[in-house]
Amino acid sequence: MKLKQSCILGLTLAAALALSAADALALEIGGQPVTDHAEVAGQNLQLDGAGMRKKIIFDVYVAALYSVNKTTDANAVINGTAPRRMELRMMRGVSASTMHESFVEGLKANVSEAQLAALKPKIGALEKIFNEVKAVEKGDLITMDFIPGQGTKVSVRGKVYPLIAGDDFSAAMLSIWLGPKPVQDNLKAALLGKPD
Repeated sequence: MKLKQSCILGLTLAAALALSAADALALEIGGQPVTDHAEVAGQNLQLDGAGMRKKIIFDVYVAALYSVNKTTDANAVINGTAPRRMELRMMRGVSASTMHESFVEGLKANVSEAQLAALKPKIGALEKIFNEVKAVEKGDLITMDFIPGQGTKVSVRGKVYPLIAGDDFSAAMLSIWLGPKPVQDNLKAALLGKPD
């Protein structure tokens, strides 16, 4: 009888663990897992949305946006006063210089020339990170944590790089995906949890 009870208890525990693992995995895009939450600066964030970044016919990365309060308002995310996170899970190998150039193009499309000039040292700090990374490969994870009052914390493959200070840089970086001229319109919609 004890053996039967312990088997039932074991099966119940296994089922509960499987359900909690399924809860943690919000969705899968292009074979890449996207979790339903993240923790940034001690705050629990929830998934706003996720989608695939495509260039011509190629899948480049799966992007996922996390915030404290789920919203469909891009400006609320860009100018948020609570932590936010953007995760990029690479779908193909890309050189560091290509990755950095694509970020700079996104910045140029969404901030004024004066803002871009003011951000030059911070863009240089981001370039330094990617120069150290050298390249990203399929499956690599790039995480950008936007921490109000501090700045942007970038990690690549789990390695955390020095903080790039300033809420201005955080807002500019988020505008790459959520600004008036995002890198991809349907990706912006997906990140904000809007249907196509």
